[in-house]
Amino acid sequence: MAVAAFGLLAGMAPAVTAGAAPDFSDDAQAHITDEVRADLDKNGEANVWVHFSNRPDLSQFEGLNWSDRGKAVNDALRAAADESQADLRAQLDEAGVDYKSFYITNAIKVNSADLDLVESMAADAGVDKIYPEFEVVQQEPVSKTASGTAPQATEWGLDNINAPAVWDLGYTGEGIVVATVDTGVAGEHPALADHYRGAETGSDDYNWFDPQGGADSPTDYDEHGTHVTGTMVGDDGSGNQIGVAPGAKWIAAAGCCPDDEALISSMEWMLAPTPVGGGEGDTDMRPHIVNNSWGTTAPSNDPFGEEIQEAWAAEGIFGVWSNGNNGPECNTSGSPGSRTINYSVGAYDVNNTIGDFSSRGPGQDGEIKPNISAPGVNVRSSVPGDGYANFNGTSMAAPHVSGAIALLWSSNPDLVGDIEATTELLNTTAIDTADDQCGGTAEDNPVYGEGRLDALALVEAGAGEEPEPPALEVERIEGQHRYATAANISATYGDDVSTVYVTTGQGFADALAGGSAAANGQFGTLETPEGDAAPVLLVRGLEDDLSSEKFHSEVKAQLEALSPDNVVVLGGTGVVSEGIEAELGDYAANVRRIGGEDRYETAALLAAEFDSPDTIYVARGNGDKAFADALAGSAAAGRDNAPVLLVKDTEVPPATAEVLADNPDATVVVLGGTAAVSDAVYAEVGASERLSGDNRYQTGLAVSAGYEAADVVYVATGQQYADALAGGALAGSEDVPVLLVRGSDDNLSGKFGAGIEEEIARLGASKVVILGGTSAVSQGIEDDIADGADD
Repeated sequence: MAVAAFGLLAGMAPAVTAGAAPDFSDDAQAHITDEVRADLDKNGEANVWVHFSNRPDLSQFEGLNWSDRGKAVNDALRAAADESQADLRAQLDEAGVDYKSFYITNAIKVNSADLDLVESMAADAGVDKIYPEFEVVQQEPVSKTASGTAPQATEWGLDNINAPAVWDLGYTGEGIVVATVDTGVAGEHPALADHYRGAETGSDDYNWFDPQGGADSPTDYDEHGTHVTGTMVGDDGSGNQIGVAPGAKWIAAAGCCPDDEALISSMEWMLAPTPVGGGEGDTDMRPHIVNNSWGTTAPSNDPFGEEIQEAWAAEGIFGVWSNGNNGPECNTSGSPGSRTINYSVGAYDVNNTIGDFSSRGPGQDGEIKPNISAPGVNVRSSVPGDGYANFNGTSMAAPHVSGAIALLWSSNPDLVGDIEATTELLNTTAIDTADDQCGGTAEDNPVYGEGRLDALALVEAGAGEEPEPPALEVERIEGQHRYATAANISATYGDDVSTVYVTTGQGFADALAGGSAAANGQFGTLETPEGDAAPVLLVRGLEDDLSSEKFHSEVKAQLEALSPDNVVVLGGTGVVSEGIEAELGDYAANVRRIGGEDRYETAALLAAEFDSPDTIYVARGNGDKAFADALAGSAAAGRDNAPVLLVKDTEVPPATAEVLADNPDATVVVLGGTAAVSDAVYAEVGASERLSGDNRYQTGLAVSAGYEAADVVYVATGQQYADALAGGALAGSEDVPVLLVRGSDDNLSGKFGAGIEEEIARLGASKVVILGGTSAVSQGIEDDIADGADD
């Protein structure tokens, strides 16, 4: 039979002239087709395909993951072929016969076989049938015209199937690899070069196969394959947006159309692509989708196409097929697209009218063919060189479907390799298009199949039901008092802690300024690794030593448990006494104090620990509302490896101004509204952004909005800062936010709890950690947080 690209007008199958049938034994007769007997009678020898019946059960591998599935299927096919072909291969080797063995279909292609050899092969116990070779014909497209118009924003076919609407959802085919078995691809074309997987891997190995061996890198022996590939993924970034899935990558095999052996070799290569020139195949490099814009001019009864599609599907590869260009009459679908197992595509024009050339069904055993229809008339795409052309054919329609599947699988990785579910989604989301020319119904007929492709409906349907949100775990870290709570928070850091920050639990400015440093392990001249998170412990800083059992027993126990190399005291001797500093030397080899004359100087000295920070946060440090905004921002500062400086509501202290002057390139972010930090101060510090809300609680939400997602969220009171300041360093080290609540409230329904539950849900958190006991954050608020996950 003849094979042609279906963007090409296929010719008639070659005629067979048979004389007297060769004299075969009765056993051999049943395994040799009439066409082979006729060839032997006419020519005395024939090139034949010897097909074996042994075929493994491939369904057993369906539940495996992508990598294991590919290897298991490939190994099973190879083992079956090796077992059944071994004896015949040995005989052919001994006789010096030219042959090639295949495993994607369990067959051997034998060249120049005479009558005796054919009869001998037919008698082999494992041989199912001996078939003739099939001729492969390359012909001209139905029509083609060079593109004389300027590129559109997108091509009409892409708009017709709603591909841009899918892109707007954020899906362009990322992570999906499409392939063509075609005439090759002009890999240097500007719309294709950057989308070639070989450009990403830096090699043509596993990405390009030329069965003729003439090209070591992507080359098109015609122009058909370049056009088809462009419709799947093409985009030059300069207006030629021709591909349905421009985020996908492509690979290719130039299997159409030197001869039948090259064709089947190319299809087998897809199961386990090999390096250029041959070598061990790698199933992990196989494509997800293979476009087949070619086919025969007449129905075929051989098993090769069926077995190839079964093998692809078993590995999770979706094969898309053109339905043929032999319309407008009914019963013109060409094989392999006409076969029940293969998903084939018809072609329509910009007015949604079926193309005259588009082959009509039905197909094998009366099945509706094509399965679906897509744009295939006057389709503009890439051609070799750097040009574009408009082609007509079902060859042009099929890659629209291939690209749409790439969009679907990119949008829902759970569907990758699920051939049955993907086929069902294609069928059920197609736009019903009535045509009774060849029978069928408005919903499914042999002209349009299930209808016209709709990529947006396909992706939306493929999203399935929204997954149930994970159960929200609520945990509380608390102690009998703020000092014990801080010690318990520090215990969550684990054993690998080299530095501990110690500050007063009676005044909060130094601890808040130090939270970011603690989160990022800014230790200055101390001999410790940079970047390690460090906990913050609280002491009653005006006591002479750590002897107070009530306030310091947990602190001493935690220092012993952590056994740090370094302790950094935050604040001057007016907030943490020299006696406490001296006693800390019993727990660490290195003790250093970072403290200024006041909170502003201490914050500035802490900022000096940061090496050229990209961002500096600025918050209010005076008045009865001081520190709340700094608390909300301490975790974000820790995330960004940024210091927190303190200002007065209407004044920039000299120490703060000096740090800002030393870091002129840093982005300055002000925490809090104009009541906390005036517009004049905002301007003086050179700020470019203000994170604020109507109150400290809403400011906390504004800071949290800078996180795209967080698996854990910390919640602390915004009325007393001791618990939250110890937790701010922990949150910063974990790159998660701290949300503030008015902890004395019974629930989150009031002014100061609004938006907390919604923000936890937006972040996608699976765990909330409350910092402090019920006197700091009430049990009612904890219950509201837990209940909010179930609403």
